[in-house]
Amino acid sequence: MQKVSRVLNERVAQDEADAPALGRIMTEPVYNPDDEDLPLRPTDNILLRRDSRCIIMDAFELGREFPEVEIDPRLVFDNPTIESLSQAIVDLPKTQRTKSVESASTAQPGVTLTSVAFTQITGTGEMAPCSYRPRGGEASRYYRSTDGMESILLPASMARIGDDTNCPTARENEGPSHVVELSSFLMDIEPVSLGAYARFLNLTQPSQDELFDFCLLPAEDARCCHIPLTLGEEGWQVKPGVPPNWPMILVSWYGANAYALWAHGEDWRSYKTASKSFLPTEAQWEYAARGPETMQFPWGNDDATPDLLNVCWDASTYDSKGNVTAHVATPLEELPLVGVNVLMGVSPFGLRGMAGNVWQWCRDTYHTNFYMCTEALP
Repeated sequence: MQKVSRVLNERVAQDEADAPALGRIMTEPVYNPDDEDLPLRPTDNILLRRDSRCIIMDAFELGREFPEVEIDPRLVFDNPTIESLSQAIVDLPKTQRTKSVESASTAQPGVTLTSVAFTQITGTGEMAPCSYRPRGGEASRYYRSTDGMESILLPASMARIGDDTNCPTARENEGPSHVVELSSFLMDIEPVSLGAYARFLNLTQPSQDELFDFCLLPAEDARCCHIPLTLGEEGWQVKPGVPPNWPMILVSWYGANAYALWAHGEDWRSYKTASKSFLPTEAQWEYAARGPETMQFPWGNDDATPDLLNVCWDASTYDSKGNVTAHVATPLEELPLVGVNVLMGVSPFGLRGMAGNVWQWCRDTYHTNFYMCTEALP
């Protein structure tokens, strides 16, 4: 724990320009992690002082301190105190050389999940001007500076959307299928996380009316027990016990549109009136989910299995209209969700969460005859 505490406190002191603390850490002959004057005590929540970019650098420095193991940034997110992180590092197998993290699914017990690095920026750090830069040496993958989201450039295509009415699984409003010409466009690789949405609220400071437009509910709404964010002394935070990499839930179309405008450097206050929107059209979303070919699932026509997508089949806590039944509602932290960076519901383009986990908003207004149209927005 001394090594972990020294590394993290040195970085916090450097990043926060805390010269006295840094001097004491560097020169103290017998380092004491319980020193009350340190920026981070053993049981302090690291995530309240560090955004995602800082955590990635913290993990790199910890890796230099512990060269016998590979320390993934996800390890810090999953063990957000010096005390718990120290124990997690001790528990790592010495031969571990993987950047993926495995965990149990609350929705499907017994299923092992694999994650990739979580890049979305959390915390309350400053917002950088919007820009995209290539990521990972691939021409089609980009990193967005405002919120740390990775995006993928999907190629232009003559894409078939909709489901043929003679398909046994098709619904009335899903056909007939037809070809749509789509220009190339950027699509976020995963849904927006709870931590990223909390940061958006902290940096934009929306009014109470705007908050009710975005993600708050009237007190009498039974779904209030599942609101994932809370407003504390340090601003909006993910509620205790809830992973910050979970997808944002109970967010309205207005709330999704406002975030998308903000993340792209536009005026988020025009979330009701802007002619421009960065949410995908329904045609774009469908193409992104299953590619240019008509397939039943993002991965093809094979059956859906618990290791491919996250779906909760237990409807005991919901009434016939899909509303939460208040007296038997599942606790928020036990909701059957997986992180946005979990490799499930993966499309042919590498997009995650394109089946299962949570519903996603599109730009279009819903219309029962959408697939009867001869063309859709490019």
